[in-house]
Amino acid sequence: MTTPVKDRSHWKVRKFTSHEELRCAQVRDWQEAGAKARHKAAWELVTEYWLGMKKINPNELRFQRSITSFTRGEG
Repeated sequence: MTTPVKDRSHWKVRKFTSHEELRCAQVRDWQEAGAKARHKAAWELVTEYWLGMKKINPNELRFQRSITSFTRGEG
């Protein structure tokens, strides 16, 4: 399985003079991103871990549930 190439053209390039300045900028960017963007970023991390570390098909991450009862329908 090949790893898809990611579009990183939206990334910002900045120069910082200290680690603290970098950290503050990252926190500010993360807070400004909004819930939808944060959720998307978190899910990307999950799928990258699933593919890279576990080498498992990402389709297995989909919601799964067990059947608790089964009855034969009429008709």
